[in-house]
Amino acid sequence: MPVNDLHARLAATIIAQLETADPGSWTPPWHGADPMPRNVRTGRRYRGINVLALWCAAQANNYADARWATYRQWAALEAQVRKAERGTLVLFYRELPRGTDEDTTDGAPFVARAAYVFNAAQVDAAPPLADAPVSGITSDSLPAFDAFVAATGVTIQHGGNRACYVPATDAIHLPPRTVFRSSTSYAGTLAHELVHWTGAPDRLARDLTGRFGARAYAAEELVAELGAAFVLADLGIARTPHPDHAAYCASWAPLLRADPRALSTAATQASRAADHLAAQQSKGPSGNREGGCCPHHNPATHPLALRETSD
Repeated sequence: MPVNDLHARLAATIIAQLETADPGSWTPPWHGADPMPRNVRTGRRYRGINVLALWCAAQANNYADARWATYRQWAALEAQVRKAERGTLVLFYRELPRGTDEDTTDGAPFVARAAYVFNAAQVDAAPPLADAPVSGITSDSLPAFDAFVAATGVTIQHGGNRACYVPATDAIHLPPRTVFRSSTSYAGTLAHELVHWTGAPDRLARDLTGRFGARAYAAEELVAELGAAFVLADLGIARTPHPDHAAYCASWAPLLRADPRALSTAATQASRAADHLAAQQSKGPSGNREGGCCPHHNPATHPLALRETSD
């Protein structure tokens, strides 16, 4: 199957949910308490567009296990995928040898390939979980998240009724914490703005205008939405959807419909943003550079951050 068709299929899954769900009850597949999906054979987390594909499949099929693998990988673990089980499509990237005539992705020495993976719930004799599944944190105290934010060194100014990242001052503005419905709602909003913050010139220099033109704002919002989900999933925090969240998400449908690769690009950038924030945890606030006067970002000409192998 051509790679373009794979991108279109994954984008169509999201669009179908956006357009057919009841806005009052729909929960995006990137909300909830599901941990980041991992490959059971390698132990590595999936990234970018693959996270969304696997979360969508988990939501649709009520999979509670975050472990996935190809048929061959499960067989290597002496587990058997059950008959009639359908795999979930993921993409992986392999480096091409020098001088190859094989088509590349956007001129890069990597080629995209497809693979089908199966959840542990689709398998007989799957290895037991090493630990209990991660559940969402719902208490009013989120010390792990507060420590995570503090380690980034970001400047946060509380007050007013708007949540936004202000490039001119390189600061995040948030309403007082007490006005949020819950600590998880506050964490979701702050994580969203933190992803915007990563796009400053001295951080990831993320500029989506060259890639998306007039739709760059919608694309950046999608990056922030997905990046926040990735950050919170790693911390075991379930996002709290806002009542009008479905309508907000539906605003991306025209972007995804016009450009099936937009979802992959946004998910790649979201993974990079989440990785950048996680990297600050070993540095602490003093290791984070200050500055950044305007929101310039660097587009993903191809999703190299998704460089995953099928086996």
